[in-house]
Amino acid sequence: MITLKTKKDLKILSRAGEINAFALKQIAKNVKIGVTTLELDHIAQRTIRARGGEPSFLGYRGYQFALCVSINTEVVHGIPSASRMIKSGDVVGLDLGIKYLNRYTDAALTIVVGKKTKEIEHLIAGTREALKGALAKVRPGVRVGEIEFETGRILAKYGLSPVLALCGHGVGYAVHEEPSIKSDGRKNSGPVLDEGMVLAIEPMATLGGGSVKTASDGWTVLTSDNSLAAHFEHTVVVTRSGARVLTGRI
Repeated sequence: MITLKTKKDLKILSRAGEINAFALKQIAKNVKIGVTTLELDHIAQRTIRARGGEPSFLGYRGYQFALCVSINTEVVHGIPSASRMIKSGDVVGLDLGIKYLNRYTDAALTIVVGKKTKEIEHLIAGTREALKGALAKVRPGVRVGEIEFETGRILAKYGLSPVLALCGHGVGYAVHEEPSIKSDGRKNSGPVLDEGMVLAIEPMATLGGGSVKTASDGWTVLTSDNSLAAHFEHTVVVTRSGARVLTGRI
């Protein structure tokens, strides 16, 4: 069921988004050569709790961490580990969810450690632009398919493949709500947006094909052809004037 949030909900969600954005920024600052992905998870947990929030991913469907760290060919849901260190040239996706007063937000970004190749810069730029383009389509009366179509159009412009097995979603009262929002789609399809809806919009793209597989850990989603992947996400409110981003800047 698609839900509309009240003014009280949106006030709480605004604070949740602030915590989400700040924590993600602090984690990103610490993505350096030699740092383990488990250390990044510890930073996430400390930062979130210091500001009165809770990690919404922790315990969700049995997940044991606050943060997802997906590297290179991993699209999403990479599990933090004490044995996995960040290396030069790594493409690192950070995905973080917040629970604050029983309201939820979600955000993600992808960064590169050390020297960037033109190919990687192209991947990051195209996926980031796809999110910006998707957000620009958000307003009451627009169908979800319009957002999906714009995301896919921009990814195609960059020669990137959308990952269609995964999607964005409604958020606010739970980690995941309806509607689902894919990284490509058809105009004039899907549910109609209404004022007060809260959405987590998250383009996921690869330099190769868009098919994915799940690793033996049961969580990590990887590209089937071992191509590099990127992921950007914001939680937004549908308002009369468009999307109001709750989770900071891209």
